[in-house]
Amino acid sequence: MTPSATPESTVVLSSFFRRLEPLEEIVRVFMSQARMSVLFTFRGETEKKVLLDFGKSPAAVAVDNGARSGDAYVTIPGSVMHDIFLERIRPGVALGRREMLLRGTVKDLSNVLPLFGIAPMLYREHLADIGFDGYARQSGKSLSQEELMNGQVFKGEPIPLVQLSGAEKVGTKMINGLAYGLGYVVGLVRYRLFKKLSLFGVLTAMSNGLVKATPPELKPGN
Repeated sequence: MTPSATPESTVVLSSFFRRLEPLEEIVRVFMSQARMSVLFTFRGETEKKVLLDFGKSPAAVAVDNGARSGDAYVTIPGSVMHDIFLERIRPGVALGRREMLLRGTVKDLSNVLPLFGIAPMLYREHLADIGFDGYARQSGKSLSQEELMNGQVFKGEPIPLVQLSGAEKVGTKMINGLAYGLGYVVGLVRYRLFKKLSLFGVLTAMSNGLVKATPPELKPGN
């Protein structure tokens, strides 16, 4: 993307949160299975509101008109949240500067904050998927601000921006199948055998493995 075509951070963030809906069970683990909702308000030239409603099943993510009230509230400039998710700023620093405002009970907020731990790697992948400047894949196209604001773009996974070869399509299906199988096995072990197993720990270990495999030039600060 050229600088003039780069979507505003508030729009990028709302499109990212919309993609969390199919990841419901993983997000619920990090939110300690809390039945609650959180309303994010991203301030900027184009203000965006995003409601993560995990108070019902299946969970739902609503943007703007459908995002009205929650059990907890996070209000923050989009540019600051963008930098937090890219690990340029720590959430505690944004809180200390009063750039990030939190409202809700201590219990509800404690269930929201772990989301900041899993977001960075997913967010960088989202930037690559949409062709964001500095993160775009070499052979992909870029989505405009208008396309990102259209919810239809994010109804399925993955975003079909990159043309895959036949071998890459087969490999992708195999990896997705293996990932499904791994998730199924972990679920069986957790709920039927070792009921004290921490899914939080398992997912954190997987995240650490992904970080370890990430090339140095793609890691934060590079």
